[in-house]
Amino acid sequence: MRRVLAMALLGMVVVAGVGALGASAVDDVDDTHATPNGSADSSSPLGGTNGSDALLEKIDQWGFGAGPAGSGTDGGAADETGPTAERAPIGANGSEPVSPESGGSNASADSLDSDGDGLSDVRERDVGTEPFDPDTDGDGLADGHELDIGTDPLDPDTDGDGVSDARELERGTSPKSIDADADGLTDERELDLGTDPFDPDTDDDGLGDWQEVNVGTDPLDPDTDGDRLLDGWEYAEETAAGAALPDSDPLAMDLYVQVDYVRGVDTESEAFYDRIESEFEEMPIRRPNETGIDVHVREGGYINDTAAYTGENFRSLKDEYYGDRLGARAGVYHHVVVTEFATDEVGYGDVGGRFSVVDADAATETRRHVVVHELLHNVVGRIEAPGACDDDPHHYCDGGWLTPRITPGENEYLPGPLAGEIEREGFQP
Repeated sequence: MRRVLAMALLGMVVVAGVGALGASAVDDVDDTHATPNGSADSSSPLGGTNGSDALLEKIDQWGFGAGPAGSGTDGGAADETGPTAERAPIGANGSEPVSPESGGSNASADSLDSDGDGLSDVRERDVGTEPFDPDTDGDGLADGHELDIGTDPLDPDTDGDGVSDARELERGTSPKSIDADADGLTDERELDLGTDPFDPDTDDDGLGDWQEVNVGTDPLDPDTDGDRLLDGWEYAEETAAGAALPDSDPLAMDLYVQVDYVRGVDTESEAFYDRIESEFEEMPIRRPNETGIDVHVREGGYINDTAAYTGENFRSLKDEYYGDRLGARAGVYHHVVVTEFATDEVGYGDVGGRFSVVDADAATETRRHVVVHELLHNVVGRIEAPGACDDDPHHYCDGGWLTPRITPGENEYLPGPLAGEIEREGFQP
């Protein structure tokens, strides 16, 4: 077919040339040609050599050129040696035609990429994309790039989530999956939430993003309620190390406490622990599901040693007992040791920590008040709220549980400014 077209074009050139010779003489010096209206035209009837090259190139590009031997449309074998075989299509990148000596027309036709999209025209016909349109589906991604990354060059929205493939790459989501991290939340929903569409647990708290949305916790905060217990731990009621967290709630502030007694000291009753729990439950601390702090007291038992608190050995007592007595619960539970005191004090505790000592000789009501006082020291830390004592920022001089002087039955409440500080800052380490 290509040869027939070429011969037809050649015939047109010959006929036009003969007509021109019959109309007027051609000056050997002046190479202009007369036109029917008498004006001079410097171009040939077919636009010169460049025009014929362009025509042949278009014929090749549209697939009308000679195919493999024996597949010509005129019923005969394709002739690769004729005049048209010497012309190779020019690629979209402006490369020079390939001559017969440099590889033949079949090699150049196979590599032609008319639209510069990274796919040869032959490959585009196989795939079904347009060889003259670099972005067949109009999604903003070149056809060749789509095949490289695994998207569909014939579908502007490969995963069918309503967002074009190019837009998904631009905003950082996967164009190949509605839920790239398989966490149960669509990529679109994750963008709305601010979570990572490629990470099923954005905040690494052990609770997947989808679960957090269903439970009501914050998928961007590993400790939604601020009690220094990961949401995943509280949801499972157990830490990664195996420490039990019975009745924990990722939407409530939970405080786990173990109370140990030195040998020879009388232990307290269950009612004593219930009273401590109720004192914290009544504190005006707002949280996602209600108010107050949920205290869970566990009686550990007896410590065989008889070491007394001297006022100077608090750290050594902590180093000796805290990790040894709590085991897997260390770093999670608070530890209260009831022991003998060699000072006039009735209690001492970490300011922002997890260890306290209480005077074994104190009356039950005093012990109760001291335990609440010292546990609040543990979780509040340095007081920033208005009302803190000027010369002692660890105590609160405007009343409440953290006043410097402990008097059972008096100031047994948590002032609003302190409650607000705990709400904003959470428990201190």
